Amino acid sequence: MQKIFTNFSLYVHIPFCARKCLFCSFVIAVGQEHRREEYVKALINEMQMHRGKNLQTIYFGGGTPSSLDEKHFDELMSEIRKNFTLNKNVEITFEANPESINFQKAKFLKSLGFTRVSLGLQSTKDRFLKFLGRNHDASLGQRAYEGLREAGFDNINVDLMYGFPGESVDELREDVQAIGGLGSEHLSLYSLTIEPNSRFFITQVKLDDEERLAQQYSLIAPLLSAHGFEQYEISNFSKPGFQSAHNKNYWLGGAYLGVGMGAHGFDGRRRSWNVSQLKEYLQRADRPQELMEDYEDLTDEQLLMEKILFGLRMNQGIDAALIPANRQTKIKEFMAEGFLFLESQCLKVTDKGRLVLDELSSRLI
Repeated sequence: MQKIFTNFSLYVHIPFCARKCLFCSFVIAVGQEHRREEYVKALINEMQMHRGKNLQTIYFGGGTPSSLDEKHFDELMSEIRKNFTLNKNVEITFEANPESINFQKAKFLKSLGFTRVSLGLQSTKDRFLKFLGRNHDASLGQRAYEGLREAGFDNINVDLMYGFPGESVDELREDVQAIGGLGSEHLSLYSLTIEPNSRFFITQVKLDDEERLAQQYSLIAPLLSAHGFEQYEISNFSKPGFQSAHNKNYWLGGAYLGVGMGAHGFDGRRRSWNVSQLKEYLQRADRPQELMEDYEDLTDEQLLMEKILFGLRMNQGIDAALIPANRQTKIKEFMAEGFLFLESQCLKVTDKGRLVLDELSSRLI
C-alpha cells in the first residue's frame, strides 16, 4: 500500500556549467548561461504545479547552482515561499563550485534563508584538480570555503574524491587531512568512476584495481574520525547533529519533488523524471504538465528491496524483520562471510561489507 506523505523534499536542478568536467555524466548545459532567465521562468512554472505541498528540505543541485545571479536566487526563493509551506527548521542547501561563489553572493544567499552549502572541492592537490578538468585550484578552493564561513554559514559540506590513477597512499592521506582539517560539518566521499558519456569514458581512462581502491577507502574513515567526523552512510560523514536531512529523505524512502531538466520525483509509488535536454525543457515550459519524460510505478517488492538496499548503506542498518523469506538464505550467507551482522535485531554492514556493498546488493536482487 502506498504511504501518504505530508512532507516532501524539493530538488531544484540548475544545469549550467562553464565547462564539463572530464568525469561528469550529469544532466548539464555548457555555454548556455544566456538562457538562465528563460530557465528560471520555466522552473517557476513547474513549481506552481506542486503548490500547497509542505517542504522539509530544499536542495539546489546541478550543474552549478552558484552560477546563477543573485536576482535568480531571489526570484526562485520568493516563488518557493509563495507556493509551498516550509516546515520549521527547513534545511535549504545549494551546491557551489569555488570559482562561482564569493563572500558577497554567499552573504546574499544566507539572507535569503539558505542554511547549508555543499562545496565541490574534490581535492586539495592541483594535479588532481587539473586531471579532473576543474575550473579551480587548491588556493581558490580554500578562499571559497573561508568566504562561506565569513558569510555566516555554519553548516558546510565539502566533497572529497579519491581513486585517481596512480594516487599514492601518502597523497591520499595528505588530501584527507587537508580537507578534514578545514573544519566543515559534513563530508561527502566519492570514488572516481568512469561513467558512460563522460570524457574519461570516451578517452578510455583506466582506474586502479578494486583491491587498491578498497585499501584507500579503508584508510579514509579513521583519518576523518580523528577530525570529529562520524560515518553515517557509506559515502557520507558528519559532525554530530549535521547529517544531511535531504539525502536521508532519499535513503529512507521519503517523497520528493524534482523540478528542472532531468530532475526526478517520487511520490511513494511512482518515480518520474523530466526531459533531459535544455532546448526541449524550455520549449515545454509553458506546458509544465508535459515536462515529464517518463515514469515507473514500483511494485511492493521493488519498494521493499529499495528500502533494504538503501537502508544497508546507512550505519543504522535496517530492521531484520524486513528481509523477505526468499532472501533469508542469501542474507545468512553474507553474514557467514563476514559482510553483514545483527545488532539488536538490526541488520548492518561490516567494514568488510562496505567495500563490496554494490556487489552484495546486485546479488541480493
